[in-house]
Formats: sequence, C-alpha cells, structure tokens
Amino acid sequence: MKINKKATSIVEAMILMMIVVIWTTWMYSIYISSTRLENSIWNKIIAINIAREWIEAMTNIRNTNWILFSSSKKNCWNTLNYNSNCVDTSWTALDIESLWSYILYKDTKNRWNLTKSNYNWDYSSNENFRNEHRVWLDSDWFYTNSWSFYTWTLNTLTPLFTRKIQVNYPEWNSDTQIMEVSSIVEWKDNSSNDVHKIELKKTLTNWEE
Repeated sequence: MKINKKATSIVEAMILMMIVVIWTTWMYSIYISSTRLENSIWNKIIAINIAREWIEAMTNIRNTNWILFSSSKKNCWNTLNYNSNCVDTSWTALDIESLWSYILYKDTKNRWNLTKSNYNWDYSSNENFRNEHRVWLDSDWFYTNSWSFYTWTLNTLTPLFTRKIQVNYPEWNSDTQIMEVSSIVEWKDNSSNDVHKIELKKTLTNWEE
C-alpha cells in the first residue's frame, strides 16, 4: 500500500496548526486571567488606602477638636466641623450625626471637614450617590470627595471608587464619649460588574488611646 506523502504532510501541518492554536489560546486565557487578577489586587490595595486615610482623618478631627476646645473636651471632642458653640452647651445636635453618610474635604485652613451626604445609599443603588461620593486625587496626592475645592491638578481614579464615613454611638447617645467610625469604600473592577467593598472600623473615644 503506497502512502501519499503529500496528503500526510497536509495532515501533519493541520495537526501542528491545531496544536499552535490551542496553545496560543491557552496562553492568552492565562494572560487575561492573570491581568484581571493583578488589576483586582491593585484596586483592592487602593481601596484599603482610601479607607485607611479616612480613619486617620477622623482621628485627626477628634484631635483637632481637643486642641481647639481644650477647656470643654466633653462637649466638643466630636463636634461637627469645629463648631465653637459646643463650648457652652452639651446639645448633641452639634455633634457628628450617627448612622448617616458623610464625605470628607479640606477647608481653607487645610483642616479635615465633614459634609453630610444628600444620598445615604450605596454604590449599586443610585448614580447620584456615586457622583457625590466619588474619590479623586488632589494635588498633594490625598484622596478627596470634593473636586470643587481643588484645581485642574485633580486626577480621576480608574475605576470609579466611592467612599463614605459613618459613625455610630453606643446606645444612640453621642454623650457616651465613644464613637465607632466606619470608612466604607466601594468600586467595580473594569472586567466585572460585581461591586467590591472594603470597610475599615475604629473606635474613637474622648480620652487618650
């Protein structure tokens, strides 16, 4: 029986081509998966840094209140945006409010301030929430939610990250001298529609830690 060498060569070439295609496809899928994993890990690192910065900022707000109102720490340690009226009253309406979303910015004196959010929701539920809580990088490479307070040096973070601060007072009483702080960051990876979330917590008190 004679073997058709030409036909054999064609079959061998087709088999080789299939092997190359399968190998290339496999390597490409590995590359895509590794790239997605790398991006996901990097985004998580960014989110942790964003959340940690706000925990540090809230601690700074407490400490600044101590310095500004050292004669009335009990009333003023958790007052909202350094309101000097706290000195003469223990009225809790001047305090940082419990269980509401806040966004963080720096005032003209370069101090951290809080402003109450108009949208007390989360990333998935509302586009207005995403716009209001969006995180930017300012000219000093701090994360901020308030682009209007800065100039063209602001940089857009990709993907879109949102960040909010929430506080809770034990037994719903801001006169307890204990404030539980949550810094919540949410985002979507570019390759997924799933919303990811990082939440860091810290308990702040009206005494040295």
